[in-house]
Amino acid sequence: MNHTEHYDSVLAAILEALKTPEQNRIPIGISNRHIHLSQTDLEHLFGHGYGLTNMKDLSQPGQYACKETLTICGPKGAIEKVRTLGPTRKKTQVEILASDCFKLGVDAPIKASGDLDGTSGNITLVGPKGSVRLAEGLIIAQRHIHMTNDDARNLDVRDGQIVRIEVHG
Repeated sequence: MNHTEHYDSVLAAILEALKTPEQNRIPIGISNRHIHLSQTDLEHLFGHGYGLTNMKDLSQPGQYACKETLTICGPKGAIEKVRTLGPTRKKTQVEILASDCFKLGVDAPIKASGDLDGTSGNITLVGPKGSVRLAEGLIIAQRHIHMTNDDARNLDVRDGQIVRIEVHG
């Protein structure tokens, strides 16, 4: 083997070692604005006894995008056809984008999903059978990663940990 072949062989081995192992890959997606409803609010908006309609499973086990959409109304404007996600939760939570605050005329804190302490509402959700004015639950979702427990063990990370990620391509 000449020096060039040896160099190419060593370089190929180094590049292969630097690749992210398959078990360390987590699919990445971007979540648009969406709404998680309580059963009580779901029934105010869509009718007594109504159940969400699963349109598409999400990457998080047990979570799904629903056929149902709502209009979010704020003091300055509205956003129509905002997707609901299932299943229902104990409390209604509305996740918007930072730029939506200008359109709606509201302030929303950046919070982890489910952390509604210190949030305001100042919005009304409008559905086909009624409306609900929220006293709390409006957030801009903090950046986060959804992964399975197995993926977390493989990557040696725990819930709530701040991590650095690299995306190639």
